[in-house]
Amino acid sequence: MTALDTRPETETTLLTESAPLDAADRTEETVAGSASPPPTPGRIILLVLAWLVVTILSMMLVLYGLEPLFQERTQSQMLDRYRLEVEHASNETGGLGGVTVPTLAPELGAAVGIVEIGRLQLQQVVVEGALPLQTQAGPGHVPGTAGPGQPGNSAIVGRRGTFGAPFRNLGQLEIDDPILITTTQGQAVYKVVSVQQQRILPAAIGASAGAATETTTTTVDSPTTTTSSDPSASTTTTAAPTAIVERDAISLDELYASTADDRLTLVTSADKSPRNAEVATVVVAQLQGLPFPPTPQGGRTASQSGLQGDSGAMAPFLLALSGFVLAAGAAVVLYRRSTVRIAYLLTTPPLIAFIILAAEAFSRFFPAWM
Repeated sequence: MTALDTRPETETTLLTESAPLDAADRTEETVAGSASPPPTPGRIILLVLAWLVVTILSMMLVLYGLEPLFQERTQSQMLDRYRLEVEHASNETGGLGGVTVPTLAPELGAAVGIVEIGRLQLQQVVVEGALPLQTQAGPGHVPGTAGPGQPGNSAIVGRRGTFGAPFRNLGQLEIDDPILITTTQGQAVYKVVSVQQQRILPAAIGASAGAATETTTTTVDSPTTTTSSDPSASTTTTAAPTAIVERDAISLDELYASTADDRLTLVTSADKSPRNAEVATVVVAQLQGLPFPPTPQGGRTASQSGLQGDSGAMAPFLLALSGFVLAAGAAVVLYRRSTVRIAYLLTTPPLIAFIILAAEAFSRFFPAWM
């Protein structure tokens, strides 16, 4: 040991022994840092496909998991508001001024009644309109058809799969099952006279094709009906019976046409396929007693059928999807440049928000009864 080297022998020995370990550590760190291979086209494609799968699964989770909860909340709010309207209308009947009669057709999305079906344990506020945006909130009354409880054919379209799927069990109804409709005009009771699956034809060919595919005819009377699977065994208790013709196929014009009898027509998809716009489950119910006085109703357009998607959903879908992609890119950047915890905290809320918006907009491309 020289005079210049005044460090203790023990410290010198420790430093000498630790030098190889430091070198080894640096080597391991270098190897670990270079363990991630540089991005290749194949790796990028796999990552993109993985993101697409995650996005699709997330949207399905929103539509079939979260949206039923949102729809239930919306229904609860509408039910409270509409009950107040019914109570207000009931109070008007005892006032000096009488009941205020509507002079305008209901706005799209406005509540027009409450439908209750005991067998299905169903209670839903019916809104005006049969576009996907309206049936997200609840069953939609088809504009141009009679108002619920009013003279003629009142048609209501409901969803089978998404947004709470209020009409998913519609095909389980049986003959003579009661359906209660409550509006600001009062309560109307219908009884089911027909439950069937029908193929929906374009209006242009519905009249001729439908007439050629008649299968059975059920004769019903108002207010009482006796039916049987054997047409010869059908009996009537009143005069002037109304014939409801059951067909394998029917056009939209026939399905939603004005009728001489007072009926309720409930329609939903008969197929689980999201793109189904051809096969419908159709329930026809006959009004028991006298109808309410008619009120103004809007006209039905080609899109107000329950079978159409919403072409106006493209812009909000692209905006929501763009926001989701940007939030996903920000998550990747934060993950690489900061801690995982910070990346999760900053990017999870916008990712959830954008995927919900994208899923709602995406659902509007499909028929309103899906």
